[in-house]
Amino acid sequence: MSRSRALPLSALGPVALGLVALGVLALGLVALGPRTAPWIGGALAGVCTGCARVETWADDTLREAFDVVEPQPAAGATAPAPGPGRPSDDAPPAAPRAPEKYLAKLSALTAETAPSENDLDGKWPEPTEEELAALEVELETRMDATGATRATGAAGATGATGATRATRATGATGATGAADGTTRHAIARAAYTPPDVIDPDRALVATAQEAIVFSRPSFRSKKLGYLRAGAVIPRADTAASFLKCPKGWYAVEPEGFVCIGRTASLDVNHPITRAAGVRADRHAPLPYRYGISKFPTSPLYARVPTVAQQKSTEQDYRAQMRRNKWRDDWKDAELAPIPEFLAGGAPVPSVNGYVHSTRTVYTGRAMVQSGFAFAHLFESDGRKFGLSVDLNVLALDRLEPVKLSEFGGVQLGGDVTLPLVFVHTRAGVLLEGDPKVGLKAGRRLAFREAVPITGKKIRIGNVRYLETKDGHWLRDIHLVRVNPMKKRPSWARPGYTWIDISILRQTLVAYEGTEPVFATLVSTGAAGLGDPEKTAATVRGRFLIHTKHVTATMDNDEDGDQFDLRDVPYVQYFTEGYALHAAYWHNSFGRPRSHGCINLAPRDAQWLFEWSDPPVPEKWHGAMSLREGTLVNVHP
Repeated sequence: MSRSRALPLSALGPVALGLVALGVLALGLVALGPRTAPWIGGALAGVCTGCARVETWADDTLREAFDVVEPQPAAGATAPAPGPGRPSDDAPPAAPRAPEKYLAKLSALTAETAPSENDLDGKWPEPTEEELAALEVELETRMDATGATRATGAAGATGATGATRATRATGATGATGAADGTTRHAIARAAYTPPDVIDPDRALVATAQEAIVFSRPSFRSKKLGYLRAGAVIPRADTAASFLKCPKGWYAVEPEGFVCIGRTASLDVNHPITRAAGVRADRHAPLPYRYGISKFPTSPLYARVPTVAQQKSTEQDYRAQMRRNKWRDDWKDAELAPIPEFLAGGAPVPSVNGYVHSTRTVYTGRAMVQSGFAFAHLFESDGRKFGLSVDLNVLALDRLEPVKLSEFGGVQLGGDVTLPLVFVHTRAGVLLEGDPKVGLKAGRRLAFREAVPITGKKIRIGNVRYLETKDGHWLRDIHLVRVNPMKKRPSWARPGYTWIDISILRQTLVAYEGTEPVFATLVSTGAAGLGDPEKTAATVRGRFLIHTKHVTATMDNDEDGDQFDLRDVPYVQYFTEGYALHAAYWHNSFGRPRSHGCINLAPRDAQWLFEWSDPPVPEKWHGAMSLREGTLVNVHP
């Protein structure tokens, strides 16, 4: 694949283009009169400011490619800073777009981004063909001037292009990024920290499962990410716009705009805030307390059921209560009082606008081996219940509590470097001495323990021994070896992150440029190197992480292959339905296991989630970018 490219320039040189643009604009000013002059100046200012962000990747949509008009932020809000994307030597060139297509889009944008609904008596003048032509020339000139900058990652002429989207998403200010990109990911990993106490008069509440954050106050602008129901974040004092949003678009921290209405509110006492106010703990390998449903499975109660309601709903209720007397899998769980909003048999709120009937007791049953994340654990009438994050009440005695896997990869640096091996046996032992003279057993090695090696090897008979960096030896059997790269790939540039995954070895190595920074074992598709279209195999190739979720539900209803796993942690999609994510339902890392995704131990998934791009700001539940994500290289 080849480097990305900008839109083609016309045959005129830069000086001639500038003269033509000025001439056409002057004619437009005379023709349209003084009332239109502010619009022309503002539109061109928007183009000049926004073109630094325009790139033509093959996977860009027309909407994203022409996100060129930046509104002024409301009082108290921080204006989004422009930032470069991440072109790859392996990205295909973008197809040239016909001028009439983006002229039509530009016309729509200028009509859409009026500074006020009351300007010009509510009548926004349509730009003439001459004005659009001038804007086209200006746009192409700016894009050509910044195209080389985007391709090399160097800072622009003004030095402002070093302020990447990663910088904005983490709350960093100013254009401090180095020209070669070496500080980009250090900035991306520095978490944006919202204030400990949010002023209720300057707060915004997410009331739906997804409250989308847009780059501009418009539903047609680029999506930056989303807030989950119950999230409370700081916002601007006043609305930035009311365009197709009667209650107003508000700037939120650290960037973007949210429409108040169906998915968000300014009321910090909204019922969803009380019900779904428990946020995912992104500092923990498992962001919630999890359980896996057993057979017979629990009903999904719409309220805390009374004993009579439990008896009428669960046919084996009495037998289950007898079993609970001698087995309590949740005996170590910390229980709290019944949440206030569920007291007295009140129904759970809904994040989809549906209101439960006063007669609704339950809404269905869990599938066997379904996974649930819990926001509240409590006791009622001598029985333990949990309120799931997606607002269902379940009987805990019908679920197995999830135990956190002890396995985790190793961060590289200092004395811990490649090559290394993971000991894939429970009988691994460090050997002391010299293989040519004699060896004796030393320390016992933990299952899947990472051991750095020197690369030196000695064969004695049919047995090969590997030297460790601390002077010991290992028998080269049941070892998974991770070697340093032999040939530098074209995308391994200073400061840019990428992930290398081997299906045959079941290993993952994270890189910053040419420097390996993390290594671990994974579980790829159970079908190994099979056809991903026909089997449970992992797709192979090079991709960019485009969407990240702190947690996301994964399910499948195909006969014989059903599963329902709620709030899977640290999900990073890189193509179609394939993602890197934590697996809380198994501990088989180092062996193929998944339906095609790349399963990670929770500790590893958490580390990679915070390290990779696009970054997810604190208090947000997800972020997305079609062109700035970490590269994922999957190979045999």
